[in-house]
Amino acid sequence: MTEIIDILEKEEPVLTLTEHCDIICENCPNNINGICIDNKKVDLIDKRCLEKYDMQFGDTIRWSELKKLAFERVISPKQLATVCLDCQWRTLCFI
Repeated sequence: MTEIIDILEKEEPVLTLTEHCDIICENCPNNINGICIDNKKVDLIDKRCLEKYDMQFGDTIRWSELKKLAFERVISPKQLATVCLDCQWRTLCFI
């Protein structure tokens, strides 16, 4: 995941918010043939984030803007524990 974040920071891509496994999930051990074995948990986290960001699946956004939204609407107001309950990658959000 650290490598993915490095790429996002260096390349500053435009991202499309997806409902299913995407290229970020490609090498995750929980991705079995394009389906996340933790799909219910991930889906809940995704929906909570989208609500906070006032966005929906299919929207596009530049990485720096998404990161800014995450900080302003989830991390800074101390919503991370609620929004990202049980996420194993939660600590990466403080990088």
